[in-house]
Amino acid sequence: MSNQFKHGVHWGHSLRNLSWDKSDHKTPSQELISSTVHEWYDAKHRKTSDEEIKLINSTLVNHCPYCGSPYVIRSGFKDGIQRYFCKDCHHYFNPLTGTIFEDRKIPVSEWVEYLLHLFEFHSITSSARDNRNAYSTGKYWLIKVFEVLKHYQDDIILQGTIVLDETFFTKIESQKQLKPDGKEYRGISRNKLCVGCAKDDSGKIVLLCENTSKPSLKSSWNTFCTHIEEGSHLIHDGEKSHSVLIDKLHLTSEVYDADEIKKLKDEDNPLDSINEIHSLAKRFMAAHGGYNRENLQDFMNLICFILNEPYDRYEKVDLFINMALNSPIRVKYRDVISKKEAE
Repeated sequence: MSNQFKHGVHWGHSLRNLSWDKSDHKTPSQELISSTVHEWYDAKHRKTSDEEIKLINSTLVNHCPYCGSPYVIRSGFKDGIQRYFCKDCHHYFNPLTGTIFEDRKIPVSEWVEYLLHLFEFHSITSSARDNRNAYSTGKYWLIKVFEVLKHYQDDIILQGTIVLDETFFTKIESQKQLKPDGKEYRGISRNKLCVGCAKDDSGKIVLLCENTSKPSLKSSWNTFCTHIEEGSHLIHDGEKSHSVLIDKLHLTSEVYDADEIKKLKDEDNPLDSINEIHSLAKRFMAAHGGYNRENLQDFMNLICFILNEPYDRYEKVDLFINMALNSPIRVKYRDVISKKEAE
């Protein structure tokens, strides 16, 4: 199926480009539609504001994004934005060079609405429609979000009382393995991807791919050993692989039989807080049904960022934008979006 009809409506190009815009003989109805769409677009895609220029110029610059040299000097302004010059490699740059906002064609302020939609579990398609952007732009920005959050969970350490459980995501059809008779494996099989989730009594969570179909002593240890504080209290369903965490991290253990707690009401289920996170993660992934399973951890990082503090959505947008401004990450469009996807 072509990209034109993949999502039911053609979002391949910017919604500003109407087929009759270059015509000198538009009908009255086409004139009306054109003026309306352009008005919508201009409202959604405002020019760089004074506030945005102030934010960009307030970003600390102490080294060259090209060669890492600390020998940089101010070198005037371009469109109100401070320029710098590197004495070692002789490159000019600005505070956005080397970040996900580098070579932006639209203002950083557009990210505010995009991020709000993303944090509310919108799909790429619905965000593109609401923001008057191309579908490929939404996908490109999502990849940028992934890069900023790549190491988001690295320093999260859970402590106190911790609830832990696993959930599973199914591989796409092209990656599934079949039995010799051609039938699918059932239950927890090699066609599943295991994701471990843990939450402590302060509300912090981690969502981590275990890089296996079924949790093992090795996968549980490699996944959680740096995220659980020694001496904590672990609430779990008795999964055998958890024993390595209990032994090596000197955890106290509180076990509930998985079959028994399934019969309980949510408010009586000691693992309900984890089940709720699993449900939210499944819902988010369903909105991104065509995702590449190789990017599953990227999605888990994003979901974890959404569910952790700060809980106010505007504070979360503020946190992300500041993380992005201070993250030396380049994501080139041509490197991550194929020509076919951009059409």
